[in-house]
Amino acid sequence: MPRQRDAAALVEPLLRFNHVPAEPWTEGEVDVLVVENQGVWLWGRTDAGEFVERANEPEAEWQSIAEDEEGFWLHHAAFEALWSMAASRSALQLDQASVSRIEDACTPLPCAEWSWPGTRHRVWHRSDALAMICQDGDGFWVLVAARTEEELSWLDPFALEWDESDSRTRCP
Repeated sequence: MPRQRDAAALVEPLLRFNHVPAEPWTEGEVDVLVVENQGVWLWGRTDAGEFVERANEPEAEWQSIAEDEEGFWLHHAAFEALWSMAASRSALQLDQASVSRIEDACTPLPCAEWSWPGTRHRVWHRSDALAMICQDGDGFWVLVAARTEEELSWLDPFALEWDESDSRTRCP
């Protein structure tokens, strides 16, 4: 198991969607550790060692994300992996029954829920596949990804409508 500081050193070079600030950035008692790629969301660590997140808006307050350092960096690594894998399915408005089938087939990563990129954002895994599930009003935004289409075949029996994207239908 890597030492705590090693988790950041392992994950920081992998960040492409989000990034580590080029210069050290502190806001009050929070060191900003990661910035969303368009600058709308921030993650940091308080002087007391608590990991926090917030919108990058003047009035937004830091909220605890209840992760330890390894969970925090694992969450970032998993998020980056989701967006970089060749095979993927994404839906903008799945219902609770559909989400429950995905969750029942997967195991949550040992990471807390985040508020970005959607409410109650949690990352799950099944073998080498990852799934991000975010509550979005009455529905759920879901992204499931893996290195190969075969690694996503477990989703086929669910007959879900992937209304945002489906790598099986991409043009070459």
